[in-house]
Amino acid sequence: MRIDPLHIEIPKDAIDKLVEQYKCSPEDAVRAYLAAKNESENAFQGTLDDMLGEPATSETVKPSIHTPLEIKNHLDKYVIGQEDYKKRLSIAAAYHFALVQTLNKSPDKAAKVKRFRKKNTIISGPSGSGKTYCVEILGDLLEVPTLIIDATDYTEAGYVGKSADDMIRELIQMAPGASKHDKADFVEKNGGLIFIDEIDKKAKDGKVIGHDISREGFQRAVLKLIERKHISVEDPMSPAGQIQELLSHQRGQGQAKSKGVISTENVLFVLGGSFQRMGDDLEGIVRKRLERGADRFREDGSFTIRGFNTNDAKSDKKHYNYYREADADDYIRFGLIPELVGRAPVRTYVNALSKNDLIRIMTKTEDSIIDQYKLEFSLFGIDLTFTEDALMWIAEQAENHKTGARALISVFENTLTDFQFEMPGTNFRKLNITREMCQSPKDWTLKMLARSPFVDFIGKFRSDHGIELNFTEQAEREIEKYAQDNGMPLSAALGKLLQGAAALNYMNWQEPFTITEEAVDNPKYFDELYVKWHKEKMEKQTRKEES
Repeated sequence: MRIDPLHIEIPKDAIDKLVEQYKCSPEDAVRAYLAAKNESENAFQGTLDDMLGEPATSETVKPSIHTPLEIKNHLDKYVIGQEDYKKRLSIAAAYHFALVQTLNKSPDKAAKVKRFRKKNTIISGPSGSGKTYCVEILGDLLEVPTLIIDATDYTEAGYVGKSADDMIRELIQMAPGASKHDKADFVEKNGGLIFIDEIDKKAKDGKVIGHDISREGFQRAVLKLIERKHISVEDPMSPAGQIQELLSHQRGQGQAKSKGVISTENVLFVLGGSFQRMGDDLEGIVRKRLERGADRFREDGSFTIRGFNTNDAKSDKKHYNYYREADADDYIRFGLIPELVGRAPVRTYVNALSKNDLIRIMTKTEDSIIDQYKLEFSLFGIDLTFTEDALMWIAEQAENHKTGARALISVFENTLTDFQFEMPGTNFRKLNITREMCQSPKDWTLKMLARSPFVDFIGKFRSDHGIELNFTEQAEREIEKYAQDNGMPLSAALGKLLQGAAALNYMNWQEPFTITEEAVDNPKYFDELYVKWHKEKMEKQTRKEES
């Protein structure tokens, strides 16, 4: 083994002294220094243990065993819909962790089951539908180390970036224990859960010729972890890992399994993704297969004979979820390697969230986003409530975003921003959000504070650009008429009609500027004003140079 001194921080003076004293090479001095330091630290700890006894440590609680129904009922409290996913995930987790504990407690049963077949799972479906969130809730219930990672952050071992093996080391860090080896022992005895999100981004690309390290290489690295692999607890490239390897060689351990290695056999893997991309997304692959007929047995035992399907008999499946029909071959056609698909025998899906689902998420879950906003406003003594119409409007906007439950936060923030900023510190103690307030929150905030949208716009423009604005009565009436005719808030109409007014700042305008009816009616008013100003400026410059 070769240790590069540039990669380990040690005192240079100490190495120089060893080289001078023992007439050895710098590399030999580094080896001896690291080994001696490790031995001295062990001796120091041993002396403390002899004099004071073993360190007091809290007893690690073993994870509880839950039935599939108990897990499913818990998930129902936080995740709306997605029945098939929650059911299959509950079964996989319940039996996996029960079996892990049983095999550890009963050597006779472990002897019969040399290598149990894990219920690794592939989950597909649109973004924001609860794939990741389900696993988060599951990990909290099971009290086992649960790691959720993004596949795009990792690559094949030996290349720049995180390797697949790093997932296991990150999982170990999440386990209880006084030391890294105690944590690793907990994972090996009780198991762990790893959710690899965006696995579809690692699917093979048919356009790439040869070995694709960022995609197929990563899949094969994950395959080794899923099957069974012994991973070093310490990163082999870290100083601690190099010290451990050095000491193992010095003690004659060689490649033998040591305390610093953990098996991945008891780790349950869930592979998730939207499986969407231009041209050949998973739903498209499934739809084409179903439309042309398969002429073969399917996984559920059914058999489709080509020739009996006609275009006239096709039903309207505009909102049909084709993810539910995806089989192993479809995932392979998408770009997952056959071996990886085969090691994930459980395949399930999630549905896109509808408006009704989003309303239930806001009102029926135990960690409703509404409760969070109520808490935030209550910190400033304001009681926040929503009408049914307001929640319906929020759900409609979120559904249009096509990003699932994640869109709810964006809609809430856009709706409540002005209220969040203006209400705290006022005399308002109750705030009931209606549909009308959601549609024009800025105007309603100003109305509640008895402030004119025109005055508010003038104040903001003054703060942004240092220029005082005035409005003629005709201009105000014209803006109000525009807002009414287009069904938009008055503050939004001001921002749209006068978006070009910022040109005054670039013209170094110093005097108050009056917004007239002409400035409102002509969309190019401020552009023309700027061009005129710039032309006059250039003419003055020319005359100055000529004189």
